[in-house]
Amino acid sequence: MQFVEGLVTSGEFESTSEAITEGVRLLMSRQRLRADIQKGINELDAGLGIDGDEVFSELRARAKAAVEDAS
Repeated sequence: MQFVEGLVTSGEFESTSEAITEGVRLLMSRQRLRADIQKGINELDAGLGIDGDEVFSELRARAKAAVEDAS
């Protein structure tokens, strides 16, 4: 609790409730990220991945087209 009180005292948060709410939000975000990573791992294990060279080739083509369109 001292850590949270220090955040409030330093002015980073207006109240302990605000600091705790932000902490819970970050924990929820981390849990979602872990779930998304696991989903990706499961898809790769099932052979549903996309070849990295193919992805980067597509990104390069899109970047080139964007540069050409901006000219």
